[in-house]
Amino acid sequence: MASITDKPITKLEEDSLNIQKYANSLSKFIRNSDTPITVGLQGEWGTGKTSLMSLLLENFNNSGKEREIATSWVNTWEYSLFKGASETTPAVLSGMLEMLRDENQDIWTIKDIAGEKVKKATKFLSGLANQVIANQTGINIKDAASDSLSEKNIAQIVEIKNLIKSIIQELIDHSGNKAKKVVFFVDDLDRIPPTDAVEVLESLKNIFDIPNCVFILAIDYDVVVKGLEGKFGPKTKENEREFRSFFDKIIQVPFTMPVGTYDITSFLKTKLDALGVPVDEGNINQITKIIRYTIGNNPRSLKRYLNTFSLINQIIDDDEENEKDDDNIIFLFAVLGVQVSYPKIFRLLTQNPNFLSWDNNFGNKIGLDLSKIREDIENVGESELTDESWEQIIWGFCQKDPFLKVKCFNILELLNFLRELSCKIDLKEEWDDKLMEKENEKYNGLKEKLLERLSSVLEFAAITNVDDDLEVKSRTTKKGNVIYIEGFDGWIQEMRNGQEENKQLGLKKRKPIEINSDTEEFLTKWNNYFESKEFDLSYTPTGGCSIKYKKTKIANLGFIGSGHNKTADIAFMVLRAFKRDYRRPIITGIDSHNIRRYDPNGTKSFKVPWGNQFFELTGEISDFKLREDDLKQLFMEAVETMDEGKKLKVNMDNHHKLEDIFNGTYTIN
Repeated sequence: MASITDKPITKLEEDSLNIQKYANSLSKFIRNSDTPITVGLQGEWGTGKTSLMSLLLENFNNSGKEREIATSWVNTWEYSLFKGASETTPAVLSGMLEMLRDENQDIWTIKDIAGEKVKKATKFLSGLANQVIANQTGINIKDAASDSLSEKNIAQIVEIKNLIKSIIQELIDHSGNKAKKVVFFVDDLDRIPPTDAVEVLESLKNIFDIPNCVFILAIDYDVVVKGLEGKFGPKTKENEREFRSFFDKIIQVPFTMPVGTYDITSFLKTKLDALGVPVDEGNINQITKIIRYTIGNNPRSLKRYLNTFSLINQIIDDDEENEKDDDNIIFLFAVLGVQVSYPKIFRLLTQNPNFLSWDNNFGNKIGLDLSKIREDIENVGESELTDESWEQIIWGFCQKDPFLKVKCFNILELLNFLRELSCKIDLKEEWDDKLMEKENEKYNGLKEKLLERLSSVLEFAAITNVDDDLEVKSRTTKKGNVIYIEGFDGWIQEMRNGQEENKQLGLKKRKPIEINSDTEEFLTKWNNYFESKEFDLSYTPTGGCSIKYKKTKIANLGFIGSGHNKTADIAFMVLRAFKRDYRRPIITGIDSHNIRRYDPNGTKSFKVPWGNQFFELTGEISDFKLREDDLKQLFMEAVETMDEGKKLKVNMDNHHKLEDIFNGTYTIN
């Protein structure tokens, strides 16, 4: 078998999570409960709510005793297809009665009076749905207790409620019937739109407050919360009680799916065996540990994870150039766990698989200041999982994301597990915990093996990667020979990456530029300023941020190492202003210079000097911050120059006569 179906279990022998004990306890509770009562099976998507209800259904139908419980199962999502909430509710109610009739033929004889009442009720409910579809005056079942309804609608509500009540009571009281209690299973409420789910819940509460009836609802509490936001607003600490109160009025017995107690080891053994993956006591413990660090115990997520693993494993098997190594199966499984559970961390690994080498340089490439991270770690408390530079990079990266922040130590545990696993694969019987010590030469020699193994696995894992983050894939366009980067954020990232990670741009390799948080903040502020003036901005990997006014360049903003001063933090290039006789300004603390040295007597004096219409300012960020107003003045003088049509014109005939312009200065105090 190549894959695992995502269908819920329907019978006991399929229970590999060992949830039978909960089904047995719940069934005993329901058998002995007074009625009416509503049980809410709470859990997020894929936690096994439908499977648990299936085991309850099997228990009621095949208890080995005479059946004392009649059952009815409706899937609300199926009844909601192509319908709104007002149509869904009567359809669900009608479905409940129809399934009650169809699923209990062996213990109930629905005929004569009861049978006619069922027909009448379903016809009435179908009529309500048709009224809604035809935009006629229908009734809102959830408002059964409301004073705002017309007498006609109130009468209709009372009629349908009494009709259903009488059907149940007549069947219970009939001497020929064995069942004395009815259990309604209402599944997939969390698959329909949250507002619709809330309306259906309200409707069910008002209609089925009927003796001898038990209602089991599969629901995700978070779906209810979303459905109530229109009524209560977004959930906060202040209004949390209102959300919970609504839920408690409908659900008398809440039961949270016991995901944390699932027998995951048994589940994995069963599923991996079905996939043809060899499992023994040693590797199943490793696989279970990986699951704990990654996807967790959600059965549906686990099935998706295992199917992905099965596909990649098959691709490796079919790859004639790849030598299959059973020892690497666990390694592949762990890397896929990173991809499935932590796509942002997976992205970092694709940028630089050698995570043991992640240091301050790599941190700067992804916008992290390692020294600042170390200070933060010291403040919150150091750990053996944050004592290495690469671990500190991971920790700092995770703090920027709410989800990763919570999972940070799971990620660190997983990557440390990968390192240890790689060493164990290579050393086998020679393995010793002391080998993990940093000064151990034998361990240091195994780092390359880890990189080789990880790089190989990443190549295959990327096949099933669905992540499409624009932070990594900076979209580019090419006009002539010029490549433009889309957006300010893409520009920052491209400069951090260098051409080693963005070879697709077709440019020569260059070293990544270290951009710390202060630099990025400074650049962002000026980018926002230029946008506020409605200048046209464009970004290139080599030319920086180009600022245009009336389709003509008036300034440029560049990074470290650009221009005349190779050690400067920032470089501004600004159009010469006619009101200043096109001279360049002298600003205290900032280096002011021509783009190219003016030398009319040089060997290439016949060429017009590049950048002649601009001057350049370079310096440290702290100095630019002090002269912010002066800089803005220079940009506005450039705009004025363009408005007056007095941009400096330099050509082949006059450039050698402009010494006064190129060497002349004026002072900004």
